Amino acid sequence: MALPVFRRLDGTANGTNKVFETPTSYLGGSVRIFRNGVVLDESLVDGWDELGGKKVLLKEAPEITDILVAYYIPV
Repeated sequence: MALPVFRRLDGTANGTNKVFETPTSYLGGSVRIFRNGVVLDESLVDGWDELGGKKVLLKEAPEITDILVAYYIPV
């Protein structure tokens, strides 16, 4: 099994876009999302959902100044 990695999410943070991608595919259930250095709780209203492959759906659209990082196990 691969070691977990921290990587910036790919996508446009513009206040409306909610779908972002990790640079490589992830192992389901291994993803944690950080917004501006703060880990998001997947189950909360400002959390996120795994869409599979490389995609994640943020429940709140990030602003242009937000920094989004994923911690995950690549496959």
